[in-house]
Amino acid sequence: MKHVIVTCCDARCGDFLTEHWMRSLHDNVDLDQVDVVVIDYGLSDDQRQRLLKRDVLLHSAKVDGNITNIRYRDIGEFLAGHQYDQVLAVDGGDVIFQADIRHLFETSKDCFRGVCEQIDIPFHDLILPTTDMDKEQYRRIFAYLADKKTINGGMLLGPAQGFRDLWIDFQRTCRSFDVFGTDQLVVNYLLYQQGFVQLDQKYNFVIMSSSTPFLIRQGKFYGQDNELIPVVHNAGMNSFTRCIDRFGYGPQCNRRKRLVPFVLHAYFYLLNIGKRMRLFPSMWPLKDASPTEATGDAE
Repeated sequence: MKHVIVTCCDARCGDFLTEHWMRSLHDNVDLDQVDVVVIDYGLSDDQRQRLLKRDVLLHSAKVDGNITNIRYRDIGEFLAGHQYDQVLAVDGGDVIFQADIRHLFETSKDCFRGVCEQIDIPFHDLILPTTDMDKEQYRRIFAYLADKKTINGGMLLGPAQGFRDLWIDFQRTCRSFDVFGTDQLVVNYLLYQQGFVQLDQKYNFVIMSSSTPFLIRQGKFYGQDNELIPVVHNAGMNSFTRCIDRFGYGPQCNRRKRLVPFVLHAYFYLLNIGKRMRLFPSMWPLKDASPTEATGDAE
């Protein structure tokens, strides 16, 4: 049975998707028996034509929530009409591929696989709004995840049925899907409950949350072993927090922002100290959740 790589995109990131994400994928990843699907949240006609020339399957979807959340609905909808074994769901606007990852489809096929971030970024407890779920639900989820590493949702691999079920559980957990980053919190909660396999960091090298040194030579990212990093993820909430300037695929791309990583890591470090010292009163009740509440199923 075939596998599938699924991403999602709108016109704002469509040029990056066609000129960098897609080129890097085709140049470096063995796509034998692997389909590539783009969930279309408003691509331009020109961007669609460029993707179709690459034999990409397009699936049109309605933008009625934050794309990072509703993509799980639309991935599940697409999968319901097709027969695939394994699914790789990956960001399309800030990721490039530099080496083959085809072998990942053939390992630990009965469960989800993902990469955990190295630096604890307190997005959901101190930075992002939590209005997509009620207070008690958020309280339980936050307490349950408090001592666990964050699985980065920018690249998840799992069985097709697992992805179809993921949206069902997502809906039970949330009351709306409007806030950027809610998916990260919910997916972590669900995957830790059901179990997942942690992949090596190089298969989703999130620059913003990485403490591992790397080099850039002629636009390519190399790890400490002087080998190409297979999947590079220039994550960030906005252009400032993305640690690489001119991010993309090619020798003319990828320039370090020397100051930004230092500022971000110092900021996250101070926030985490504040959490441990209980300097943020609004978060205190979350830390006091009882064991029963912390491990309860999503309603």
